[in-house]
Amino acid sequence: FQILRPSSDARRSRRHIRALRLAFLDQLRQRPRLSESRFESQIYHRISQLSHSRDEQARVWLLRWGVVLLNCSHIVWQLREWRAGSAALMGFRDHCLQDLQQIISSRGVRHSSLDRMLTELEETITALLALESNEASELAGIIWRLRCSLAQLKQAVPE
Repeated sequence: FQILRPSSDARRSRRHIRALRLAFLDQLRQRPRLSESRFESQIYHRISQLSHSRDEQARVWLLRWGVVLLNCSHIVWQLREWRAGSAALMGFRDHCLQDLQQIISSRGVRHSSLDRMLTELEETITALLALESNEASELAGIIWRLRCSLAQLKQAVPE
């Protein structure tokens, strides 16, 4: 027999955050295993696991990761469902979706990739707005929301 010691809240928080990152990486695949609503439920479930924790820092970091990844996930689904008549606009969209996979891993945020992606998103938004079409403006708005959500990851501890 082995004596089981309760896990610390900090370790539990890190374990939940890692699971959230893995689930988010799955959301970035072309065909994610979890639907948008199931992913959202999983995030809320993981956050609730530490809702009575005495370790406020562990609770705050889990909540922060959950909110950021949930926001990014909603925008990814919105990008995935967005359609345009122009192949060039679809190329912008596809490029954004592909680049997202480079900024996060199960171990954390890759800050150099994140910084590069944020800069590229700014340039993409500027280029789309210069096209002066409704579809381009709509896509620029979605990408702007993605950029705002991703910017929150700059606070994360590097990988």
